[in-house]
Amino acid sequence: MIDPIILKQLEEIVNSVDLTVIPYQKGNSIRIKQFVIRRSKHGYLVYDCKENKQVTSLYSKTAAVAWTHCLIYGKEHFKTIRELDDLLSKHHIDTIFYKNTIENTKDEVRKETAEMRLDIALTKTRDAKAKLMHYILT
Repeated sequence: MIDPIILKQLEEIVNSVDLTVIPYQKGNSIRIKQFVIRRSKHGYLVYDCKENKQVTSLYSKTAAVAWTHCLIYGKEHFKTIRELDDLLSKHHIDTIFYKNTIENTKDEVRKETAEMRLDIALTKTRDAKAKLMHYILT
């Protein structure tokens, strides 16, 4: 049996939140209010369904959700989100390169160098993603 006080508090929380702003996945797209985020060969495309046009194209899903969040709430962080997305893109591609180098090289010095650079690229990728998450959660 659920405690009636807890049930009432939960009901108040659910009723106070605008449920249309919560992202949900439908098919191969993510829907947030009137915006749709779709995966493409080159990243993620953000569409405005009201205006029936593409808003932007971004490399990462996190950046696309952050961009949409700023559109919904009227925040002007688009330049910063684009810069973080470019940074995330660069370091993600670097991690792929360094992993390939580590797997395929026979030179120990080159392997150690690639391992150090891989750690740096992974750290910078995580940092960029965390900063993008800040725009989603605030």
